[in-house]
Amino acid sequence: MVILPKNKFFKIYYFYLLVLVFFSFFINLYYSNLGVFPIDTFLHYDSAYKILNNEYPIRDYWIVSGLSVDIIQALFFKIFGNNWLAYTIHPSIFNCVITVMTYHLFIKNKLSELKSFLFTLSFAILAYTISGTPFVDHHAVFFLLISTYLIISNIRENKNYIWVAVVIMLYLSFLSKQVPATYIAISYAIILTFFLLKKKRFKELILILLSALILFIFSIILVITNGIGLKEFYVQYLAFPSSIGESRLENFDVTLNSFFNHYKFILLPLIIIIILRIDKKNKKLKINLENKIIFFVLITFTIFLVFHQMMTKNQIYIYFLIPILIAFAEIEMQHLKIEYKKILSIIMIGLLVFITTKYHIRYNESRKFHELVSVNLKNSILANQLHPNLQGLNWISSTFEGEPSDEMKILKKAIERFPTISEEIMLITHYQ
Repeated sequence: MVILPKNKFFKIYYFYLLVLVFFSFFINLYYSNLGVFPIDTFLHYDSAYKILNNEYPIRDYWIVSGLSVDIIQALFFKIFGNNWLAYTIHPSIFNCVITVMTYHLFIKNKLSELKSFLFTLSFAILAYTISGTPFVDHHAVFFLLISTYLIISNIRENKNYIWVAVVIMLYLSFLSKQVPATYIAISYAIILTFFLLKKKRFKELILILLSALILFIFSIILVITNGIGLKEFYVQYLAFPSSIGESRLENFDVTLNSFFNHYKFILLPLIIIIILRIDKKNKKLKINLENKIIFFVLITFTIFLVFHQMMTKNQIYIYFLIPILIAFAEIEMQHLKIEYKKILSIIMIGLLVFITTKYHIRYNESRKFHELVSVNLKNSILANQLHPNLQGLNWISSTFEGEPSDEMKILKKAIERFPTISEEIMLITHYQ
């Protein structure tokens, strides 16, 4: 029998935690059912279903990213069945896990339970919910975020198993999408090598290297035992994506105006953190090596995510950085005796409420990430009319010029037609 301590903090902490668990799960579940952008919404549905039917990526069909997303989704289909609910439970649980970890990190860094709750609530609204359904960029970035949280925690705690977890998270991020995992993994490797050597924590450094080596060998064994050629893996998952990245880098063109317009609310708290850190130095406050490393890890993560977002030129999905950075700005202020500290704190919280509301309306309510801003979501129809497995989804898309019911009729005709075709055909369509 577990005896719970009777104190006010305990009750508040677990009350907030319980609210965050339910809120983060169900907000993602709710918005995942509003509309579709066929080429993106069902991307991992098809791939995961193929895996259940012993069709493996790279070996049986071309893939350039999303390997870990497909495998995890296949497990959800195996457990919950091949249906829309199983498809949306996956990212909803993911949103829940990273929300809980965010709250825990804020508390551990001595942020008050109320502020930790408010910042984390904002994070849950702006995290996976922007997509709602499994998406390769979200998985890749949130695996990186988990690794970042673990590094920040373990800089002080020195727990060996956490370093193993960091390597695994970076590995899963890379198998979700090659970048920004590669940029950040290399940067973290340099930062951690410097830190661990400086602190003479050689065993931990060896453990990290050993973990990475074991995962590398495991990957080769897994590829070979599943009949996937190493050459095919290299071409599809490494060479071809890098060629796309090179072409994007060559055509990289961002104006100062567009950069500031898109990322001003991410840059603002980042600038505040840097100013507060400089202020600490000017006042000759002691900043230990651990705090410096945490600062560099946070800055590195933010900069590479912004760079990656600019490179992809997709819908912006990294606004979840804003509550994290504002929270760390609050943490930086805690030990500083500066004028108007309380007023600055209130201003930042007010700014966060404004930003969260703004992007919630734009990305969640209007489903901008899936190109549904110009669509009236109230005109959606139940997708189980198309197939029983889509129970719960409200179907409407921006790619079809007409009523959702007309789109549904065309799709039904296509589904009825396929079984009657005996010869081999090639079908090119945005519908997965």
